[in-house]
Amino acid sequence: MLSTEGQKRMAEELNLLQQLVDLAVAKKEALFENDLETLRRVVDEEEKTLAKAEGLRPLNVGEIDDNAEGQRLRLERAALIAQLREVNLLNQQLLEDALTVVDYSLRLLHGAEENNMYGSSGKVETVGNRSLLNWRG
Repeated sequence: MLSTEGQKRMAEELNLLQQLVDLAVAKKEALFENDLETLRRVVDEEEKTLAKAEGLRPLNVGEIDDNAEGQRLRLERAALIAQLREVNLLNQQLLEDALTVVDYSLRLLHGAEENNMYGSSGKVETVGNRSLLNWRG
């Protein structure tokens, strides 16, 4: 059986993991909606929750018995961690996609140093700087 101290700490850990999952889902929605203000608030809250999680003393193996309750708590923790990893992986992909679009947009606006384009011969030819904006005035 879990000690009272162990039960309390396990409940805290599960609560923090659930908060992190909820925040990761909120972050995903903010990324989909391109809502930067909500994203900023979610990231701030996520940092606070992570600081709390890092402050928890790890549970020792002996503090969780192999009875049904201990196994249930371990499974719940494992499920929350797996869910958190999955949502964070999706968020990482969304951020990488957004950065790719920003990078592409900046290169279009400023013009790449060298653009490779297919010429009339069907071969790649290097052409000069082709910016969408005339930066020279």
